[in-house]
Amino acid sequence: MSEEVAVAAEKVRPKVVNGTQLAAELGVEPWMVTRAQELGLIPPRDKSKGWSREAADALALRVEEIREGIADREGYGARRTAELLAELTGLAVESADVEPLAEKAKLRVVGEYKGWDLYSARDARALAESEDAKALMTELITARQEAKARSEAEWTAWVEVSLPPDEAAGRLGWKTAELKQVAQDGRISAGRGGRFAVEDLDVLAADEELCERVTGDRLIRADEAAGLLEIRHTDWQHVVAAGWITPATHTEAQVGRRRWIEVPLFRTRDVEGLRDLPGVPWEEVRAVRPGEPSPLREYSRVTTRAEVIHAFAAALSDRHQVEVWAYHDDLTGAWALDWARDDQGGPTREQVAAELRDDQQAARYRADITVGGTRWGQRARHAREILTADTAVLLCTRSSGQPTSDTETTEIIEIAVVDASTGKVLLDRRVKPSVPLGERYAGGISDEDLAGASPWERVLVRVRDVTRGRLIVPGRPGEDQKLIAADTARAGKRPMHLAADESWALREGDDPVTPVRGLPAVKGCEYVREELLRRSRARGRAHLPEAAARQKVTR
Repeated sequence: MSEEVAVAAEKVRPKVVNGTQLAAELGVEPWMVTRAQELGLIPPRDKSKGWSREAADALALRVEEIREGIADREGYGARRTAELLAELTGLAVESADVEPLAEKAKLRVVGEYKGWDLYSARDARALAESEDAKALMTELITARQEAKARSEAEWTAWVEVSLPPDEAAGRLGWKTAELKQVAQDGRISAGRGGRFAVEDLDVLAADEELCERVTGDRLIRADEAAGLLEIRHTDWQHVVAAGWITPATHTEAQVGRRRWIEVPLFRTRDVEGLRDLPGVPWEEVRAVRPGEPSPLREYSRVTTRAEVIHAFAAALSDRHQVEVWAYHDDLTGAWALDWARDDQGGPTREQVAAELRDDQQAARYRADITVGGTRWGQRARHAREILTADTAVLLCTRSSGQPTSDTETTEIIEIAVVDASTGKVLLDRRVKPSVPLGERYAGGISDEDLAGASPWERVLVRVRDVTRGRLIVPGRPGEDQKLIAADTARAGKRPMHLAADESWALREGDDPVTPVRGLPAVKGCEYVREELLRRSRARGRAHLPEAAARQKVTR
């Protein structure tokens, strides 16, 4: 080779090689380079992107050594080793045979993977060719198969004289949890597979004292307790309210998708003990027909959560002389209290929350009650302010629709104003626009309908008159105000108080009281008032101060 050819060949070879390039130069598979690094047969990279040319050339001289080292350290897990031995020998080798085989023959552990031993693949291939090793494997396989057969026979025999926990509990007339508790106490032990011997179960069944204790400690629900006493659920409520029995514990039960309730559980022994309660006419109670009052009502007064919360709301109303609303959400089971405000803006949420904590009866349900701050309560108070006499008017407009050319504009073609308190119509006028409607949609109104209508400058005088000194509630917040301002400016008139933001109860960006778009103006005002009246009633049951309630009944 000439000197020039040698130089050209040297230039082709990269000065730094990566793993793939090194494998190509050594004539091995890429995985072998990685494995050789793990085994320390190939040194770490001496450059950031691989091995230098000097290092690669040095490794090329050790290719056979690297191959041999990898082959000697190649390892398989027990399952793969068993498959290899079975394939090479034709014997039924399984993974369970590999560990004892490694203890008795040359089958080295050359590494581990996730805590599992890796066995030498080279040793496994050598064993497959050894007659002594094959004999050892046959011995191990036979011993394993015999042990398995004995185990299966023992299990079959055990199954015939034992029962699983649920069937064992059923044989005793117990619940599975009760049997497990007795087992924890050491009265019986579970055998193989968690099963109980029938012989031991029969011993337990013969122990009357134990059976009586187990059934006596059993926890049952209120309906089950009523059934045990052969009385109605309503009768059972009187039993609990009288204080004759208290729940041993409580559990939670889901009602619907989002609601959870607390369920009291009673000890069976305590329930059965009620039969011996002196002076209680149990036979008379059992004889009562459905719908008839319970003879136990004289012993107690059943106070439900609803009665307690409504009683607190009524007392709160009397103390602060404001209307109080108690609302129950049937979906979540939660309660909410909200109320009107007195002249000083009270009572505050903090005051009511403190009074709830101090009420012995209602405080029990404090976690179930939202105190103030409800959206419907806020809306009710706002609606009542608007509906107060001589306070506000409702204003709705209808416009000419979107312009279809540069010569057209959106103008008011109908306006109505209604007294919010009385519902009296103060103004209901159509307005003649400065530009004919033409083919534009205007809620069914045509130019013929507006032929006799007054122009805006004349209607404006009446609008200012009926809204002066009143808070204006628009049907379309922001839009009604903008239309009035634009038409007034076009007519060269002054809007006066109609231009002041404080004159409007709702402005641009606020939600409308109720959608009125497309309705006749006066009908829109009526819809707004109906919604305000609905909101003013808040939610739930309203509690009035006692004097106000009597006056309402008298009227």
